[in-house]
Amino acid sequence: MSKGRSLAAGLLVGGVIGGVAALLSAPTSGKELRRQLKANCGTFEDTVKRLKHDGIALKEQVVKTARESAEIIKDVGSELQSSIKEWREEIKPHQQDLKKELADIEEKIQQLEKTLQN
Repeated sequence: MSKGRSLAAGLLVGGVIGGVAALLSAPTSGKELRRQLKANCGTFEDTVKRLKHDGIALKEQVVKTARESAEIIKDVGSELQSSIKEWREEIKPHQQDLKKELADIEEKIQQLEKTLQN
């Protein structure tokens, strides 16, 4: 988060320095320059306030989205666990049937082997 703040601060300071340098190097009179500085200062302040407001709104939206995502992930995890538990309960009787059928098949194979040996 500090990298984002330092980037924003760097952009802001760079913009101010660039704006001041452009104004001071422009071929205008002192009165005109002061008038332009006042006008640009007001515009700059409005831009900074708007950026601050937008940044706060973005932060709040990200926090809200993260909270909602965490709740959804928790709900999906719970539903998945419930589904797996239900599935295991549903296949339990079938597991017993399959084990019994496998035992019957093994017994028949052994009987067949005995028959073939005789």
